[in-house]
Amino acid sequence: MEKSDLKKGMLINAGNFQVSIGTYNITDVAIISKSTGKFVEFKNIVKGGKLSKVKSKFKRNLNSSEEFAFSHMQPDTTIELINFLKKK
Repeated sequence: MEKSDLKKGMLINAGNFQVSIGTYNITDVAIISKSTGKFVEFKNIVKGGKLSKVKSKFKRNLNSSEEFAFSHMQPDTTIELINFLKKK
């Protein structure tokens, strides 16, 4: 995926999750559960699991204290997040 592929309002498949690109600004990003269609919450974190690693790796961009919603994400960082979620 290239930086130019990121468009406002996109939902991108990322393994067991979807990454939602903001409707008004591509720097706003959220992780959506494929099973529920809702924002993934911190209470779903398993110690040492993928979401735990996402929270620590991208914590400076977190915009919420309860959900995986990010702001001020550069396109490179968003692509890094997508690729990280796709890894097994």
